[in-house]
Amino acid sequence: MRLRLHHRTEYRYSEPVSNNANELRLQPPTTLWQSCESSFISVLPGVRLSHYEDLNVNVVHYFEISQPHSRLVIDSRVTVNTKCKVNFDRLPYGFLHRDLDCCRTMEDCHPFLQNSYHVEVTPEIWRYALDIKGESEDVFQTSYAIMEHIYKNYQYQSGATNVSTHASEVLEGRKGVCQDFAHAMVALCRSLSIPARYVSGYFFDATRDHSLRGSEASHAWVEVYIDNFGWVGLDPTNNKVVDDTYIILARGRDYRDVAPVIGAYYGAGKSAMNVNVDVQRLD
Repeated sequence: MRLRLHHRTEYRYSEPVSNNANELRLQPPTTLWQSCESSFISVLPGVRLSHYEDLNVNVVHYFEISQPHSRLVIDSRVTVNTKCKVNFDRLPYGFLHRDLDCCRTMEDCHPFLQNSYHVEVTPEIWRYALDIKGESEDVFQTSYAIMEHIYKNYQYQSGATNVSTHASEVLEGRKGVCQDFAHAMVALCRSLSIPARYVSGYFFDATRDHSLRGSEASHAWVEVYIDNFGWVGLDPTNNKVVDDTYIILARGRDYRDVAPVIGAYYGAGKSAMNVNVDVQRLD
């Protein structure tokens, strides 16, 4: 599927600010399952961007605006070709819980079994995860059950949480948005020794009634590791196995590793942010 993305973030400051430094994770990686045809990021006030790869192999653009300004606009335009990783006629069953020990020694999995800034495994979360797991001995079946449980039992509610909300708060309150549901799923999976990583990106809502949640903003979901298959994406916000309608931006331990825009500036007063996201299918 060929998708075109436009992501525009605008900040307005009540008083001029300076020394505004930002990191952007807005360029989709090229992988076996998606190809980034083009990526153009512009910033106003005009500034030159530098870039590097972080520890999770995400592309990071960096800039700093030293002069005073009252408005900042970050505009990203991307075209991506995607392919579906999962064969929906043969979902990746067959990897059993008793074989998960092999993941602890794998470099790709080890960071995604540990606690992180937004995710901490506790005895209470472990017991909760065991209740969802039930009699399942299959890792994909358990992961799917966790996704489905969050979708059916948690309330999608904007404003109930913020970017600093911890997974344990989401698991207790059972409400939030895609970021919160992804953190909750990561915590439950890791408590069962299932490697789970947080993914940021977007998706194209191909339903006729546009009934999927989160299509008009940056989105978040989870990837779990299945031996002899690799990482498979699960979207607890929409109870959906990730397919070719999704665009991956960045992967990490939690939101702090993958935030599309993160920065700091020097100045007093208040700031207001407005984000617009548009994803269109081209083929």
